[in-house]
Amino acid sequence: MAVNNYPQLRNWIILITVVLLVITIGVTVNGRDRISAVENALGNVVRPLQHGLMSANNYIAEKTYPIRNVFKLADENEALKKELIKTQQALISQTMLQEEYNELKTLRKSLNYAYRNDLNNFITSDVIARDQGNWYGMFIVNAGLEQGVTENAMVFNGSGLIGQVFEVGKDWSKILTITDIKGTVSFQIVDDERSFDGIVSGVSEEELEGYLFDPKGVIYPGDQIITSGLGIYPKGIIIGTVSEVVEDKDTLLKEIKVKPNVDFKNIDRVFIIPETHTFTE
Repeated sequence: MAVNNYPQLRNWIILITVVLLVITIGVTVNGRDRISAVENALGNVVRPLQHGLMSANNYIAEKTYPIRNVFKLADENEALKKELIKTQQALISQTMLQEEYNELKTLRKSLNYAYRNDLNNFITSDVIARDQGNWYGMFIVNAGLEQGVTENAMVFNGSGLIGQVFEVGKDWSKILTITDIKGTVSFQIVDDERSFDGIVSGVSEEELEGYLFDPKGVIYPGDQIITSGLGIYPKGIIIGTVSEVVEDKDTLLKEIKVKPNVDFKNIDRVFIIPETHTFTE
């Protein structure tokens, strides 16, 4: 019997609870100054429950905030990583484009230089290694016998004379530059009224030293010098600019210092003119 009456009892409890809640809401809405004893008792029961629920909610929010914050920071970090990757890729692309532009500009300058000096049958090659003991005086390029390179062939770029082929392999060549102490070059002054010749050789990557053959020859700082045509180099290739002139009283020769036109610290690509067919006919 008691079991059969349980659903009815449960229904009554629910009904009473609903009524009490309605009364509570009514008290709140009407805003009365005084409440009944029943309402007061109900409030005393409900308030602790409300306080408990609010405390539990605040506790859960407080404890779960670091976890939610970790996920938020993880998302932000992932977004920053993606943005950084995009920025790096853009920077790499820009750098590559700039390098390609510089290569094309150097190549065009070299080609114009070759045509301007009537040079033909040239071979383009890239620097692939440098001599550890003679960093600026000797380097290796990726062109050799198979490409038509010969010993003593002239090497230059768009800025001027670099040197000569010192040794040739199947697909590589060793270049001796004019900045090497063994890189001797005969020169003449770029001046129609002063046809004086001389010789210069390497001292460092930034300087050549030499002298005029004629003790009475006239040469000034700022004069440009070019290959004279004596020796292995064809005539008319720019060597550099005279930076200093000193008269040696013992030998009566005019000694000069020359700044090379080529930047030997930044040589990446060169042109090689084989010993035969150097000039157009």
